[in-house]
Amino acid sequence: MRLPTIPDGLAHRREDGSHPLPAIPQGTFMPDSLDRELDASICPSAPVVGEAVQPHGCLIAFDSDWQRVHLVSANLSRFFGSSPSEALGRRPEQVLGADTATVLARTLAKGAPGMAIPSGQADVASRHLYVSTRLAGRYVVLEVEPLAAESHELPGLGHAWSTRLARAGSLHELHAHLLRALQTLTGFESCTLHSHEYGGGSAQRGREGMRLEPFPSAVEHRIDTPLMLVDNQAQPVELLASPTPLPVALSCSLRLPPPKLAGWLQGRQARAALILALHGVSPGQSLVVCRDRRPRYLAPPLRHLLLQLIQLAALRGALLHEQRETKYRYRLLHERNTRLQWLAYTDPLTQVANRHRIEQVLEAELTLASRGDSSLALLLFDVDHFKSINDTYGHEVGDRVLHQVAREAQTQLRNGDHLGRWGGEEFIVVVPGCDLAQAQELAWRLCQTLARSVIEPVGQVTASFGVAISQPGDTSRRLVQRADRAMYRAKRAGRACVRTQQLEE
Repeated sequence: MRLPTIPDGLAHRREDGSHPLPAIPQGTFMPDSLDRELDASICPSAPVVGEAVQPHGCLIAFDSDWQRVHLVSANLSRFFGSSPSEALGRRPEQVLGADTATVLARTLAKGAPGMAIPSGQADVASRHLYVSTRLAGRYVVLEVEPLAAESHELPGLGHAWSTRLARAGSLHELHAHLLRALQTLTGFESCTLHSHEYGGGSAQRGREGMRLEPFPSAVEHRIDTPLMLVDNQAQPVELLASPTPLPVALSCSLRLPPPKLAGWLQGRQARAALILALHGVSPGQSLVVCRDRRPRYLAPPLRHLLLQLIQLAALRGALLHEQRETKYRYRLLHERNTRLQWLAYTDPLTQVANRHRIEQVLEAELTLASRGDSSLALLLFDVDHFKSINDTYGHEVGDRVLHQVAREAQTQLRNGDHLGRWGGEEFIVVVPGCDLAQAQELAWRLCQTLARSVIEPVGQVTASFGVAISQPGDTSRRLVQRADRAMYRAKRAGRACVRTQQLEE
């Protein structure tokens, strides 16, 4: 920052490094603008161009070892009785008062957000001031605001709304509770939540209730710390600095809104606004904007409560978001596992159970049948003349024949019956709770269904069936062997027919 030339009459410094002030005759009246110009001319630096704060409070910044005041707002005298020219370069306790400086140091050491002090001779309506403290790099920054009488209902209201937010079961319910809490506690005409949960739009709560509306890009400016605009039409006050590097970019509640945001608020006739960032709810930034057509001031204790509710909502929102993501991941994992299981159990050509799976089913059903003293039927069938079909028409047609045979057979089975490909052109059907006569009837029905079907370019396709029924102490291997022998008897009998196990088997 370029420093102004110091007038010759002010070139001599005191021992403490500050400039002596020129004598002003008693009773002389100076307008505020002239007073600011004089302060600027005798301060070690000019007013910071483009840096200003809202006029309802004042700002002071000094080094962290409490040796020198480096930055003040032009309205300092209204709060502490000292002009900016008197304050810059002096020790903080000389501006704030020794007692106040001592208590502030303790407050800062504890990590508290601030403290209340008597207003003293401050030109404000309230009896107390609230001093917010924070560290900004190697500087201590104080924000001083009027402190209205604190409502004794605040703790109870905070607990009640916190409970509602903590119990919200969805992001929509959470947002509705949050907007209602903010509107109730602040009295603002409308509260809007801009979140990617609404596709880049907004959920707004006004006196007419909840509704959705598009959200302008002007409000998508990154806002990480709360911003309270008391009066959009009030004249900002300048910041004055001594010739040292300024504190880091201001992120205090007294700061002015970005130009686009200020213009957006003005376009909606909003003189007052409260803007809070809702972090962690969804990807990207989420903002809560409360606005009113009248000037509104919220004392720091109420703002602290609102910020606590915002932080609680952010935590609850992050938890709900993670729960939703977890459910989605579990569902996706289940779907993929189901798909993998299907691939592991399914014959890719015919889309029925493969041999490994049908063997598992046969073992399980045989065990259930033996325990329940019920019968289990097994049908084994083989497509007739399949080698000739492959040799004549090719394997692609042969594959199509096997697929169609499986589809036709499946249409004749119950939900509890199991069809699988045993190997090559052989298929197996496991039929629980079925005696020999019923199994034979089912086999003939399957045989006739296949014989009636026409598969181009082959034409009629038939199959030979063998039927076996489980016996006490039976094994799956012996049951399959009996069905296999019965099937080969059907082949020898001329094919396209059904044979059952022999009584002696």
